[in-house]
Amino acid sequence: MVYFIHTYKEGTALSKETKLAKKEAKAAKKAAKTEKSQASAYAKLVKNIEKKNAKAEKKANKKNKPFVPTPIPTQEEAFAASEGSNAKKIIEMIILLLLIFYLGYFCWMFYNYAAPTIINGQPTTSEGSNEPAVYDRYENPHEITTTPNYSVSEAKAYLKQVLHDNWKTLGYSSDPSGGSINYTSNIENVNNADCYIFTAGSKTYAVSTRLQSAYVKSNGKWEPLTFHEDNYLFG
Repeated sequence: MVYFIHTYKEGTALSKETKLAKKEAKAAKKAAKTEKSQASAYAKLVKNIEKKNAKAEKKANKKNKPFVPTPIPTQEEAFAASEGSNAKKIIEMIILLLLIFYLGYFCWMFYNYAAPTIINGQPTTSEGSNEPAVYDRYENPHEITTTPNYSVSEAKAYLKQVLHDNWKTLGYSSDPSGGSINYTSNIENVNNADCYIFTAGSKTYAVSTRLQSAYVKSNGKWEPLTFHEDNYLFG
């Protein structure tokens, strides 16, 4: 029983050693191949540098100039520089490919972009359609806020309220607003405002067409009325 256990362990150790030997042999073969390839490439590099130096030396001798040869690097230096150069080229290639990709994507998005349009209050796009977009004419949804011109009847009601609230100030002995208020069919410009002209209680009054002011005629001049405790305009 002991013999079989010992044999099993020995066989396992031999198996591991065999695999390790195979790996080392494979690595050595690969290293030898790489070294041979590098030696061949280095020989070509040295030959090229020597050839260039020979040409440069001939030109320098013809022009009577000093010749400075290009130094020949060692094999280690040459392949260290080559590896760095290759890595730099790979990085530059990746950056170039990314730039080309983003440029192509931008062009595709630019030519396929369709701006949204507002039709009948709803946002739409014209993708896949060659028909021109239809736009509704803009309309201001807000009401006009400037003061309008009021009618003669509204101006008359306004004057009636003014007379009712200010009859004592106007010098009447009683409220004349219950009497007749007559429109004279005239419009005069008083204090840079167009005014309807009325007669009431033996006096002449002017009420602006926009109901912004009222005047009473006194000695041929229009005098503005001051209002006292007016709480509302129309009765």
